[in-house]
Amino acid sequence: MMIALLAALVPPAAAQACSAYELQAALSEATPHGVADAFVALAACDPAAASRSVGVAFDKVLAGEGGNAVVIQAIEIGADDAARGWLESLQSDERSRTISAIGAACQDSEPVADFLIATRDQLGEAFWTDRWYRSLAECRVPGIQALLQGAIDEGSADRTRFFGVLEVYSRNLGAAAVPTLERLAGELESAEEVTYVINAFADAAQVGGLEGQDPEATAAAIAAIVRLAPELPAQALDQARTTLISLGDEAAASALSAYRYADLMRGDGGLHYGLIAVETATCKKGDTWLGLHSGEAIEGGALWPDQIRAAAEAAVEQQWTFELAKKCKGSAEIEVLLTELPGDEVMIREWTEEQLEALRGREAKKVLEYSPPPLAL
Repeated sequence: MMIALLAALVPPAAAQACSAYELQAALSEATPHGVADAFVALAACDPAAASRSVGVAFDKVLAGEGGNAVVIQAIEIGADDAARGWLESLQSDERSRTISAIGAACQDSEPVADFLIATRDQLGEAFWTDRWYRSLAECRVPGIQALLQGAIDEGSADRTRFFGVLEVYSRNLGAAAVPTLERLAGELESAEEVTYVINAFADAAQVGGLEGQDPEATAAAIAAIVRLAPELPAQALDQARTTLISLGDEAAASALSAYRYADLMRGDGGLHYGLIAVETATCKKGDTWLGLHSGEAIEGGALWPDQIRAAAEAAVEQQWTFELAKKCKGSAEIEVLLTELPGDEVMIREWTEEQLEALRGREAKKVLEYSPPPLAL
């Protein structure tokens, strides 16, 4: 966009009658803040003259918008070596921002795409270690996509770098990246690394992208995660839930609970939670009666533990009976206690006994205990 705006300073009709000599003189006299306009104008008038004067532009220009315009224009006219030399002279943070600007221009400029590919060939491993690849996320041209695919297929011992490239690869290729992500998630042995791959499905779907989420990539990513779910380790299932929510499929995200807690699934096909409903009645005469209703809530694996409470509280009101307020002609409040996770029989029994022991110590004239049937959520 910047190049287009600057190039517009010299419209086609004027370019035919322009004076490269005068524009070279203007470039020589330009201040660091004016050199970008002068160089772009010269390049629009006479690319060969601009190529001969590229050193003057780079000697003066400062990193930032002006520097971005000059380096991109230099690449456009074939002054690749001069562009690389100037980039090497920058501080690392300046170079990173300039490389990002080059990447933003890549999609609409064949010379810029060729420059990045050639830079990979020239720099070798430094292209990856110096994070040039960060500029490639939006450059969706065949040569760049082949470069990224090659990096993923080749792999790297530097896993931080590999997953940084994977993020860029996924965002660049979109739906076309999904088969590779699914393959990697099935092959990797490290639960942490599988988690990084699952996160990359959101990048492939363009979650958070300026142009909006890609429906095709989103559908492919959701289907792939659902296929992978039965074999994913616990850590990766936690991430899969987050990723599916970001993709917009909360039902699929909730259904992963059955895989996440498969080791706690009972023979009845349910996940069991310990539950106590504390019925505190304030009687007509001012006495307090306490009803302790201890049992279980059973859920079929379609909800995660942090989703259970609302369902359990609703089920308590619908399925269990509370009569203390009626008996003592007063009013009552219901408090629901729930285990944080589903559990086996031993865990739930121990939790229930511990909670009841503490509750029995509450101040009340009467403490009544009940064992209602399990709640079906």
